[in-house]
Amino acid sequence: MPLQRGHVVQFARYRAVCVEVRSGKALVCKIIQPDDLWHRADLPLDWLDCLMGGLTTSLRIRCWPHTVRNHGLQVVGEVSPACMDRVDRMVNKERDIRALEEKWRPVELN
Repeated sequence: MPLQRGHVVQFARYRAVCVEVRSGKALVCKIIQPDDLWHRADLPLDWLDCLMGGLTTSLRIRCWPHTVRNHGLQVVGEVSPACMDRVDRMVNKERDIRALEEKWRPVELN
């Protein structure tokens, strides 16, 4: 099955949700365990998305995507389109916050 937006994929040590697929690469957001520290970009998964994604409950999606190679990723489940809409909103919010933080980064003097 070709990788698509919304698929839950398995890596060696973690699972992630595919946000976008581009020419042999995929943008994925890591699924965070409940005992990890909370980040402002974390989005809790509801029980239905955990069930559809083949996941346990109380998990979160860290909505800051990173790029991985699309080759050989194992799809283990899928989240709902409504969940992907929430992920998109949270990714955009985090991008805007990081852009604002970059404006306020102090300039180093030489």
